[in-house]
Amino acid sequence: MFTYKPGNSLLHKTPAWVKLIIIPFLNIVVFLTPWQAVLTLVILQFIAGFLLAFSFKEQISDVKPVIFYAVILFSFRFITMGVQEFAVSKLIDLNFIKNLFIKTFDDKEILMLLLKLFCVMQGASLLFRTSTSLQLREGLALIEHSIRKVLPVSKKNKISNTVSMFVCFIPMVNELWLQSKKAWFARGGKKGIKMYKNLLTVIFSVGMKKAYNTARAVAIRDE
Repeated sequence: MFTYKPGNSLLHKTPAWVKLIIIPFLNIVVFLTPWQAVLTLVILQFIAGFLLAFSFKEQISDVKPVIFYAVILFSFRFITMGVQEFAVSKLIDLNFIKNLFIKTFDDKEILMLLLKLFCVMQGASLLFRTSTSLQLREGLALIEHSIRKVLPVSKKNKISNTVSMFVCFIPMVNELWLQSKKAWFARGGKKGIKMYKNLLTVIFSVGMKKAYNTARAVAIRDE
């Protein structure tokens, strides 16, 4: 998820600061445009992903949070509406289930929100998969430097360092999770509550150590 993939495409060669401005701005615009335009953009981003040699599995992995959110949202909606409908009809048959499914997915506002979130996650995927952590950090630093030239703000406590570390830790956490899962399964472990209980502790510990080392490295570099 959100892992950089080397390439020589135009998007790979585009400076990180340009992508950091255009992609987030485009994602903000997404929430102000009709669903037809958003759906078109989703299709175009899928096509762009394939042209960049990103597999369908890789593209879907980056939008999994939206898919999980949609599953949880509609599951609760289905259960809630089912209880309400049963309280009125006192009968469960095929017609009851059919109407329940229709009413569950009949909220256009929710569907539009999920579509826009899906589109936004695609944009984030294109940003992370075509930019290295160093490129993102340098891009943020360049943007901040340009802003500080215009605005009378202190040159201390650079925001770009904090933001870049936060942004770059997103794919790092996912990488730690995948490595921990591989190690768990290699030792004969099985997927279940026990796995999550043990691995989340390990990821938290290793993640904090990596965060500390990264913060120290950045601090030493800026001294």
